[in-house]
Amino acid sequence: MKRPSLSIVVIISLILVQYSIISFAKGYEKTIIIIRMENTIDLGMEDLLSRAINTASPNTKAIVIILNTNGGYLEATEGIVDLIMRSTIKVIVYIPAGGRAFSAGAYIALASDRLIMAPGSVIGSAEPRSIGGMKEDPKIINAMASWIESIALSRNRNATAARYMVTENRDYTAMEAVKYSIAEYIEADFHRMLVKEGLGDAYINSISPDVRSRFISVLCDPFILGLLLELAALLILIEVFHPTYLGGFAGGAAFVLALLGLGMIGADATAIILLLLGISAILLEVKLGHGGSAIAGAILIIFGTLLLYRREYFIWTISYTSLLVGGIAIIIIVSGVAGFYLHKIREVIKRRRSPLDLNMLIGKVGVVKSRIEPGKPGVVLAMSDYWTAYSDEVIEEGEKVKILRVDGLKVYVRRIEKK
Repeated sequence: MKRPSLSIVVIISLILVQYSIISFAKGYEKTIIIIRMENTIDLGMEDLLSRAINTASPNTKAIVIILNTNGGYLEATEGIVDLIMRSTIKVIVYIPAGGRAFSAGAYIALASDRLIMAPGSVIGSAEPRSIGGMKEDPKIINAMASWIESIALSRNRNATAARYMVTENRDYTAMEAVKYSIAEYIEADFHRMLVKEGLGDAYINSISPDVRSRFISVLCDPFILGLLLELAALLILIEVFHPTYLGGFAGGAAFVLALLGLGMIGADATAIILLLLGISAILLEVKLGHGGSAIAGAILIIFGTLLLYRREYFIWTISYTSLLVGGIAIIIIVSGVAGFYLHKIREVIKRRRSPLDLNMLIGKVGVVKSRIEPGKPGVVLAMSDYWTAYSDEVIEEGEKVKILRVDGLKVYVRRIEKK
C-alpha cells in the first residue's frame, strides 16, 4: 500500500507546483519579450523574431529588440521588417551604448514602433553595396531609398533623413537621430528606458537564438554552402576508394544540407551550375592528375559563391573586401587540400593495376595443372586463377612456368628450368 500512496502524493505535488506556476505567471498583468539582434542580420535572426512573436501571450505588451549590427542580407531584412510592420504587438528597438544600426539594422530600427538610442550609438549607412564594396546600380539605390522612405513615413519619422541614409550613405548619432525625428529619445540605462515606456514592472521573457535559429544562420552562409559541397564530393570519393559507409553517409548528408541551404537562400540556377561544375572539375583531378583541374574547380566554386552573395544587394558597412578575401582564401585552401588528396588517389590507382587488366599476368609464375603439348593447350594456375595455357614445348603437370604473353583468356608460357 505504500507504493500507491507515494504515487498519489507525487501526482498531487506536481499538480500544486503547476498551479503555482500558472498563478505566478497570471500575477503579472504585463509581460515583455526581449531578443537580441547582434552581428549579421540573416534568416536565423528572422526565425528568432518570428518565434518571439509566436510566443507572445495576451499579456505581452511589447517585444523589445536590442539591436547592434553592421548589416546583413536583404532577404532577411525584408522578412524582419514585414514581421515588425504586421505585428499587433508593439515593437521597441533599443540601440545600446556604442551600438550600431548600420545598413540592414537601419531598416529594422526605422520599422519599429518606438526607437530609443543610448549615448554613443549610431544609425545609418544603408546604401546598397555590391561585391567588393562598389556602389550598386542607381535603379537599385532608388528602389531601396523609396523603401526606407516609406518605412519612415509609416512610423511618422523624418522620411528625408531616412532617405539620406541610402542616397548619401549618411549616419546619425543618437543626438542627431532625436533632432531629426528618427529616434524618440536618448536613454543610457535599459531599465530606465523600460520605465519610461511604461514597462518597468513587466515580467521579462528573454528569448535567445535556439539550435534551429543558429542552424539556419550557418546554413544560409554562401561560403559555408560552397565548403559543404566540396566536402560532400571529397567524402563520397573517399568512400568509393575506402568503403566504410561512414564517408558515404557523411558526404550524402553534407550534400543534402548544401541543397537545403541553396533552397533557403533562393540560389539562382547559374550559381548552382557553377558550384556543381567546380566540384566535377575537382573530381576530374583523379583522372588528369596535373593539378589544373583542381585549380579550375576552385575558381568555379569561388565564382558560384560570389553569385550567391551577389543576389544580396547590401548590406555590409564593415570591410567587405576583407571578408571576401578571407572567405575565398578558405575555399582555395580546402580546394587545394582536396586536389592534393585526389592527386594521391590517382597515384595509388596507377600503381594498383585493375584486376580486369590481363596484361598483369605477363612475367608471373604459375604451376601447370594439366599437361601442355605443342598445339594442345593445358591448364595453368597463376594469381589464384586457372588459365588456358599454350607452349611450344611439352610441360608436365606440377612444373613451374613463366607467362610470356596473353591473348584474351589464353596465356603463352615457358618452362622454368630447375636449378
